Amino acid sequence: MTLEFTPASIAALLAPYFRGIRNQHRNAGRGELLRTLLFASVGLLFALFVFAGFYRVLLYIGQFDEFTAPLTHRVLDTVSSFVLTVLLASTIVTALATQYLSDDLSLLMSSPVPLPALYGARLILTLLQSSWMVILFSVPVYAAFAATAASPSVFLAAVALAFPPLILIATCIGSMVTSALMAAFPARRVKEMLLFLSALFVVLLVFLIRVQQPERLLNPRSIYDVTEFFSTFSTPSSPFLPSAWTTSVLVAGRNGEALPAMPLLLLWSTGAALVVIGCWMARWLYGIGYSRAQESRPARLSSLPLVDRILETLSRPFEPRFRSLLLKDLRTFLRDTTQWSQLLLLVALVVVYLYNFSVLPANFTFATFYLQNLFSFLNLGLAGFVLAAVAVRFVFTSVSSEGRAFWILRSSPLTMEKLLWSKFWTALPPLLILSQILTIASNHFLGATLFMTVLSSVTILFVTFGIVGLGVGMGAAFPKFKFENVTQIAGSSGGLLYMIAASSFIAAVLFLESIPVYLILSADFRGVPLTSRALAASILSLGLVLVLNLLTVALPMRWGRRKLDAMEV
Repeated sequence: MTLEFTPASIAALLAPYFRGIRNQHRNAGRGELLRTLLFASVGLLFALFVFAGFYRVLLYIGQFDEFTAPLTHRVLDTVSSFVLTVLLASTIVTALATQYLSDDLSLLMSSPVPLPALYGARLILTLLQSSWMVILFSVPVYAAFAATAASPSVFLAAVALAFPPLILIATCIGSMVTSALMAAFPARRVKEMLLFLSALFVVLLVFLIRVQQPERLLNPRSIYDVTEFFSTFSTPSSPFLPSAWTTSVLVAGRNGEALPAMPLLLLWSTGAALVVIGCWMARWLYGIGYSRAQESRPARLSSLPLVDRILETLSRPFEPRFRSLLLKDLRTFLRDTTQWSQLLLLVALVVVYLYNFSVLPANFTFATFYLQNLFSFLNLGLAGFVLAAVAVRFVFTSVSSEGRAFWILRSSPLTMEKLLWSKFWTALPPLLILSQILTIASNHFLGATLFMTVLSSVTILFVTFGIVGLGVGMGAAFPKFKFENVTQIAGSSGGLLYMIAASSFIAAVLFLESIPVYLILSADFRGVPLTSRALAASILSLGLVLVLNLLTVALPMRWGRRKLDAMEV
């Protein structure tokens, strides 16, 4: 086994992956460079925001000598447990793709590659793909701890020694869990189960954090707010957990003390032992799991007679060609677990969005007339951005999700114009319902006037048409038919451009509507009727909003149709 599990063999298996990344960056166009630059800027702003938040909290805790040590220990323990939990959940899902469903595995499994070396290479890929986001989150957090530590260099040394084995332990455990599941259940069922559980985990995590109202940490009224907040996240305190070992090392480093040898020895020895155990498990289970990954089972939900009757009833009012496309899209959506399982995330997004308004201060209802209506008006932009975020995942990807079977539609008698309008009318009703829920409920919590509630509902109605038309049109103009996961389409350069265009469209609508809103509310506040000039300006601005929405639907749809017509299949 030692000869098979060598650094040289693992490096040879990883070389094509890193060369592919290098060549992708070398051949990247201007759009990809812009996307990378924008994502890096957003990531940097997020890191600065996280650093500032933790830095402020730690400074505030440091003002109370009797609370500093236990609270700092609790915060570090919470962070370590959070990192371990998220890494485990991420690794279990990532290992399914890297170790069993990757496209290059068919070539590797048919070649004389030693199984331990293959497992080691795939374990490293799993570690890199599942931990990079957690690492980016941890850097500003630990930087804030280092900036407020007695000896920053000692704390950073503690992080450098304790954090890597924690990631390795989580990766090995997650990989072994995935191997056991693949050997016991069919691949499709494991994939559906893991995707559902990961979506549920994210939903519960978002609910847990948001319900605790973390903004209380920035309230200087009382240290007990901070104590109560972190005591709510009561993490397990068992000395046998790797997160507890990591916390012991980090606490010693923050206090400027000598790093304890036993927790470090436990972390590194456990990580090394889990790598060896994983290799042994791979010898027994990997072949079984890979064989099951090649199997498939028929979709059950979309083939149920009840579901089939419901879909047929919904599509009956439409003409035959449109009805066939509508049924195809709905059945494809139901068969793809990665699509409908993300509805859980959508529900979480809506609930958190509305919860933010429900926990406004109790005296907010006594805010001035202008403030109440200003917040209600600006809420239009926030609701529009939420709709755009949903649309980039479900609407922008609708054309590209046809995948390599797009040539069937392209070579059929169906015109590309009818195809795009079919996508448009399929995606519009759910987003219309979502937009009205977001707008009406949030205005209710804001205590907005009847005028602002009606105006917001009508405006978001038209804005939804524009967002959907923009998504379908730009999705057709920037198709990505070769993908492993639909999320790659939304994260492409075309998806980035769509978010920029949708945000600009929403900003333009708000700018044009700000004129009539200001004039009408000012006249209402003073108790005087609108002047003829103000009425004309209001009608003109609202007319421009209507024209802008029509153009936002028509122009991208025409552009996308031309792009698809000119495409060679």
